[in-house]
Amino acid sequence: MEFMDLLNIKQLECFRAIMRTGNMTQAAQMLGIAQPSASSLITNLEHTLGFKLFERIKGRLIATPEAQILLADVARTLESVELTEHHARQIREDRKGDLAIVSYPDIAIDFLPDLLSKFLENRSGIRINLQARRTEMMSGLLPTHDYDLAITTRLRDTENLSVKEFPQPCVVIFPKGTAPDNIKMYGPEELSVHKLITVTSTHPTTVQLIDRFSQSGGIHPNIIIETQTFESVCSFVRRSAGVGIIDAITASRYTNEVDIRIFKPLIWNYIFLLRPLGRPSSQILNKFEELVSKELSKISQTKW
Repeated sequence: MEFMDLLNIKQLECFRAIMRTGNMTQAAQMLGIAQPSASSLITNLEHTLGFKLFERIKGRLIATPEAQILLADVARTLESVELTEHHARQIREDRKGDLAIVSYPDIAIDFLPDLLSKFLENRSGIRINLQARRTEMMSGLLPTHDYDLAITTRLRDTENLSVKEFPQPCVVIFPKGTAPDNIKMYGPEELSVHKLITVTSTHPTTVQLIDRFSQSGGIHPNIIIETQTFESVCSFVRRSAGVGIIDAITASRYTNEVDIRIFKPLIWNYIFLLRPLGRPSSQILNKFEELVSKELSKISQTKW
C-alpha cells in the first residue's frame, strides 16, 4: 500500500488542530470528537509517518522539530481538500460551472441578459459565454455542438439535437399614443392603410404576414422598411416611422413606449431551444433551460 494511502484527512486535521491550539483536549473540541479519539488519530499518524510529532514535557504538549517542518505541507493539503469540498458544494447547489449559450440577436440584447442576471444573483461561481448569431449563420455552428444551449428561430437539420419549441405570437405596434382606442384587433384590412415596418421578407413572420394579406382578397401590405431584427423594427416605430410587426418577447419590453394591438389571424414566431444529444447535461444547464422555458411560455400567454 502506498504511503499516502495510509494517511487520512481526519489525522491531518487533528494534527493541524493540535498545532494551532497546543492542547489535545481543545483540538478534540475544535474537531467535535472525544479526546481519546484525537489521541488515537495522532498515534496512528505518528506510526504511519515513522516519527514523533509531539512530546509531553512538564505536562505540556510540545511539537517536535519534525512536526514544525511537516506543518506547512499539511496545511497546503488540507486547504486543497477544503477548496475541493467548497467547489463540490457549489456544484451541488448549482453555484459553480460554465454555461455557453448561442442565440439569435433579438433576445441576446435584453431578454437573455435579464434572465441570466437574475440566474447569477446567488451563483457567483458561474461563468457565462453568450454569443449572438444571426439564425442563418447558426447552421454551421449547430453540428459542432460547441455550446450548451442554442436558441434559434429556424430549424433545418435536427440530427443529434434535443429540440423544444415555443410559439410566440406577433403583435402590431404603433408609436405611443397613436393607436385608435376603438380598434383592439388588427387584420390585413385595418393594416392596409398604414406604412409597415417588418423584419426581412424571408423571415418566417414576414412570409406569414404577406400570406395573411394574400388570403384577404389580394390586399397588399405597404411595407416601407425591412430590417434584420424585431428590436430595429421597434426602434423605427418608437421614432414614428410607421407601424411595426414584432414578436411578443420584444413587445413585452416596450409596453410603456409603444401602443400594442393584437393581429388576427395570428402570426407566429417559433423559438427553438436546442441542446446537443449524446453528452451529459450539467445541473446548471437544466436549471437555466427550465427558467428560459418558463419565461417563454409566460410571455406567449400575455393578454395584450
